[in-house]
Amino acid sequence: MQITVWRAWAISMLAWMVPSAYARQADLDSIATQQVSVIKDYGLKPYVHVSKDLPYAETNTWKLVCTMPYNCQFQPWIKLESPPGQTIKFNSSNPLVQYLTRTEDYTTQEGDQTCEAKHWISGEGAIYTIPAGVTVQAVQYRETGYNTTLAGSFECNDNDYNILWQKAARTAYLCMREWFFDCPDRERVGFWGDGTPELNQCFYVFDAQAHRLAKNLVLRKLEPGFYPGQHLEFLGKYGLWFYYLQTGDLESIRAVYDQTKTFLLKTYTSGNPRTWFDWGKEVKDTAVTEACFLYIDLQTLKKMALATGHTADVAGIDARLDSIKNTFDSTYWKGGYYQSSQVTTPDDRANAMAVNAGLADGSKWDAIFNNVLTKKTYSSCFFDRWVFEALCTMGKQDYALLRMYERYKTMIPCSFTTLWEHYDRWWASRIDAFDEGSSLNHGWNPPAIVLSQTIAGVSPEEPGWVKYHVLPKEAFLTAIKVVVPSIKGNITVDMKKTASQYSMSLTSPAGTTAIVGIPRGSFTTLNSIKVNDVTIWDGAFRGGVNGITWHGEEAGYVKFNVAPGTWNFAGLGIVPIASPAPKPLPPPASKDMALDKKSWTASASVADGTFPFSGGKIPVDISAANALDGDHWTGWRDLTKTQYPGQWFQVDMQQAQTFDKIVLDNTWALWDSPDKYAVSVSQDGTNWGEPIATGAGQLGMTTITFPVQTARYLRIMQTGTNATYHWSIYELDVVRRNQ
Repeated sequence: MQITVWRAWAISMLAWMVPSAYARQADLDSIATQQVSVIKDYGLKPYVHVSKDLPYAETNTWKLVCTMPYNCQFQPWIKLESPPGQTIKFNSSNPLVQYLTRTEDYTTQEGDQTCEAKHWISGEGAIYTIPAGVTVQAVQYRETGYNTTLAGSFECNDNDYNILWQKAARTAYLCMREWFFDCPDRERVGFWGDGTPELNQCFYVFDAQAHRLAKNLVLRKLEPGFYPGQHLEFLGKYGLWFYYLQTGDLESIRAVYDQTKTFLLKTYTSGNPRTWFDWGKEVKDTAVTEACFLYIDLQTLKKMALATGHTADVAGIDARLDSIKNTFDSTYWKGGYYQSSQVTTPDDRANAMAVNAGLADGSKWDAIFNNVLTKKTYSSCFFDRWVFEALCTMGKQDYALLRMYERYKTMIPCSFTTLWEHYDRWWASRIDAFDEGSSLNHGWNPPAIVLSQTIAGVSPEEPGWVKYHVLPKEAFLTAIKVVVPSIKGNITVDMKKTASQYSMSLTSPAGTTAIVGIPRGSFTTLNSIKVNDVTIWDGAFRGGVNGITWHGEEAGYVKFNVAPGTWNFAGLGIVPIASPAPKPLPPPASKDMALDKKSWTASASVADGTFPFSGGKIPVDISAANALDGDHWTGWRDLTKTQYPGQWFQVDMQQAQTFDKIVLDNTWALWDSPDKYAVSVSQDGTNWGEPIATGAGQLGMTTITFPVQTARYLRIMQTGTNATYHWSIYELDVVRRNQ
């Protein structure tokens, strides 16, 4: 009930926010003339799955459900034969799309014809509603999107992190069009908070075409009344200075200097109730978090002043910096963590930011790690980026990767190709409950930037990548290959570890100097370092390779200055190889065959129906047939009451089939897994033997295996009880495994 009320409030807010955001964006440098040229048309494409074999018609109104290979921005297209005056409807299978884009109608003419939707929508599937007597001959979709290409990459020996990087890249792309927005379905608002990680990721994931959107965000006029805390997240090293280091675009920094200075020194007031920093849990230590971001921003403002010739401002900025630094510990340090009087327990967000800001010195890191960062998970998937980075700064990269896995563990194996607004689809702000209205493609997710920049350790030190470093924090990973598409050219790093050698190959573009560090922490004993098979260090720098000079030993690394070219480093010694991570998902190489279900029928212990979706009260079909249509956005739900013994879902496969696995996908309704189940099969739909499998549901995806069966009917019976959640099946696959 409370969530529905919040969604109703959110819809009313959109009436103000969306037009305002659009109008602001129109003020950007020549954005009006860019709106056509920046959009790429990928042309008409075939769907990867169509729920009916075409051509097809029925004597009643029916639905054709079609799926794409990934979440994208698209327009459905159809070829059909029809009498005149019939109404065809197009929409995404993602119900959130209806918040912004109404279902499109097309009125038919006599005979053969084609039609394409006029407006783009997003999702991984399309639904066509077809009247009786209309024959669908063919369907396709037109993919469009921001005109950039995937230029960066990240691969490692643990496929869980590969999947996270790939889903993060797909998510970032879906949140780009004429500007960076929070999600492509429900809002499309240009929040500064969402824009910060989107700007960050575009430099590690996409080609230089994406830099235009980053520049637009940098040049955007600040709006102090529009979530001012998000401004703080953007105006420091994570937004403005990040952009400058990546591009060397001093003119844009000069252009925004005055508005940045005015906002930080005059406009922003601490304690504003609209100073939003994170969704996350309500234990929000805003006072500490705010002080940290102000400190980071003022450090950046000082660097901007020096870079743009505003040296007269430095003294005033230094005074503000000193006022924060000199009182921070005495105000907030409680002996083992930072905490203000606003909260009764320490906040992981606030303590992480104290590390990131440099306000927490190294003597406090162990206490913060042990007392807070290993104990609290109040952060949302937006703010966890800063927790991951703080852990890596503290030398706790093993735990950073483990925390990332633990927090994303329902997103990694799921069938969705993007990352979600909330961990576990769980509303974590004010209300602890499943949030059906949260986006399943939300731009604030950080894995791509954290893995490429922090874990692989590739980051600029001077504007425009004139100087950059390669300082891996690979933790328990034994192989990483990353490509970073810098403005100087692609930087490729290929790291591998064995028990006796730490190898790193670097291809560095012209016009750069790389600082390459071999991490001492990856060794129990480091004996020597070679470059291109020449020993250059054996406890002291020996030289001997043109293009390699000594940089020093600091922060746990043995460092060298490296000229452009291709270089092969090898650290020799004793390298511990052990992983505390769960066994990673295998690469997608299975030969298991999901049976064709286009002709199958489904029934359930409750009648087919609809439910009013989220705050918009959008009627969404939850008929049993939806569990067989090939689309994990559409599904069957029993909303008559919560889970109880005796609920059942049944499939008629129309003829005897041989199979030994069933997969129940309810990721969309993540918490609606069956509490306990029993699976039975039948030849006639009347006589059922003893269950062939029993067990408990798994969060999101429930995989049920059993000895090989040959049967026409199968039934899943609910044998457990759950007083909170209903039972849903958003897609059911019957599989014949490769024996």
